[in-house]
Amino acid sequence: MLRFFGYFKESVVESRLENYRIRQMIIYYFLEDRSVMITEPKQVNSGTPQGAFLKRQMIIKQDGSCMPFEPTDFRVGQDHGICGRSIRIYDCDQYTREYFDNMNQTQAEALSCPSDSFVKSQIPIPPKKDKELLEFLEKKLGGGKVASQKQFLDNDRKVLRFFVRSAEEQIPYIWHYFLADDTCEIREVHYANDGRDSFSIYLRRQKLPETFAVNQPGQSFIGDRYLTCNEIHCEKPLVAYGRAFNIYGVDGTTQAWFEQTYGRHFPIGDIEQPKARDPIVR
Repeated sequence: MLRFFGYFKESVVESRLENYRIRQMIIYYFLEDRSVMITEPKQVNSGTPQGAFLKRQMIIKQDGSCMPFEPTDFRVGQDHGICGRSIRIYDCDQYTREYFDNMNQTQAEALSCPSDSFVKSQIPIPPKKDKELLEFLEKKLGGGKVASQKQFLDNDRKVLRFFVRSAEEQIPYIWHYFLADDTCEIREVHYANDGRDSFSIYLRRQKLPETFAVNQPGQSFIGDRYLTCNEIHCEKPLVAYGRAFNIYGVDGTTQAWFEQTYGRHFPIGDIEQPKARDPIVR
């Protein structure tokens, strides 16, 4: 039995999505009785009846000779009229090629089978992944990963502590900088009868952007535009969303870290509490 692969083009007139359909065929030629059987591979949701295209029978040539097809009539790259269809043979299996090689009639190289709109529509399109949305959902559920795993392992639980005052009101705050993921936190300093609401956190832990303009949906910051530890100087105020904070001191660990890493000197500071009023003697 010889096996050939072919196709023919069928017009589609009742669909606005496609104009034609490429129907692939497998042609079986039986040497014992010169009969031919044609089948069509089934496709999911093709909309056309597929399977047995032509039952096994002897087929007469359409050239007027009234002779059945011979094995030598099937050649790769040729068109054959079978039952009103013009089928082009574009390939055959390995056994068929060896059979023709033994007859000194080598078959041509395999040709490519064209594709149609239906075949292209069946190719799955990978969904687009929104990395920012995925990271937001993971961190919202308590997961997620830091940008640098080595940075996290080397600097986990290492926090720089700055004692700052607001440039406008001169209110004391504590600025924490987490070396593990380059995030910042601002905590308020309260004392008895300070006249302010007792909120413990002024700014929750987050990466501090250089600009805080409201972007359009889908837009994000371009590049690394967040505050990093190498940008912190003693004489330079820290800016958080347009509000400046002046550094007046650090703790001992932060002072030693900056001197060892960047060679910068920060003065030692502490939380300043207001002095009690002098008693008035009457």
